[in-house]
Amino acid sequence: MTTLVVHDIARPIERAELVELIQRNEPLSRHTSLLIGGPGDYFASPRTLHEVEHLLAFAEERGLPWSILGNGTNTLFPDEGYRGLIIHLGRNFSAKRIEEDHLIVQAGASLGATMGYLRTHGFYDFDGLVGIPGTVGGAVAMNAGIPEVTISEYVLSLTVLTKDGALLNLSREDCEFSYRTSLFRRRPWAILAGEFQLGSTQRFDPESLLQRRRERQPLRWPSAGCVFQNPGGPFTAGQLIERVGLKGSRCGGAMISPIHGNFIVNCGGATAWDILHLIDIAREKVYKEFRMELRLELAVVSNQNFQ
Repeated sequence: MTTLVVHDIARPIERAELVELIQRNEPLSRHTSLLIGGPGDYFASPRTLHEVEHLLAFAEERGLPWSILGNGTNTLFPDEGYRGLIIHLGRNFSAKRIEEDHLIVQAGASLGATMGYLRTHGFYDFDGLVGIPGTVGGAVAMNAGIPEVTISEYVLSLTVLTKDGALLNLSREDCEFSYRTSLFRRRPWAILAGEFQLGSTQRFDPESLLQRRRERQPLRWPSAGCVFQNPGGPFTAGQLIERVGLKGSRCGGAMISPIHGNFIVNCGGATAWDILHLIDIAREKVYKEFRMELRLELAVVSNQNFQ
């Protein structure tokens, strides 16, 4: 992989700098599209790999769990918050450049901004991903896409940081991509940057894709996108949920969208418990009726594990 410069000058970070970088008791509801989540004990938005490494050392010194967060568009945090360190890879971690027919981009870059950047340079490879919220890193971790294309099809290699602080370069094959998942949904590794192949002859009409989203998805209320993976077979997860009569069902401030059964929206004041209760109901009813298990596409962060 052609390495994107994410290091600053290799020097120790002073204690005062580290303290300034870390926020205490940051409301995580401010950083997710569902607007749900209690305070994170420690929260930081690093600008360089150097800072990421020092944040991981900080967490290790204190025995803190840590979790990577992008734009939070597919994430549910618990109501009690997170008893560890949230490393937010967002605007501060979004450098990008093009080398011939390769894109090299940091994980915190938004998909929308990256698509716009490519178009200004005459590349239209990410047009099929238009309207998918979130960052490049988050999109890669969940292998985001549409029926016609997924982001993994463009991946050449990724720079990742393991839980032990080792820096690895992984090929596409190493990443174990499959439908709406990858190695990174099973291992607590941080995607830092990626190299993507450009120049595909496949073309998409962004406006028609956006119109399709507007017609089929509930954009009025906050949501985290599709909650479940499609299980395969004749029906999608949303259709299965509709067939068991759950569209429009509510729990507290949360509701299974009347527009799309695979979306749970925050109608105002929803809690993580409300969302999880609706998830349990949907899973139970679909299994009882169809003997099909719905698997989560939503990333549910807890203080015990990462589901």
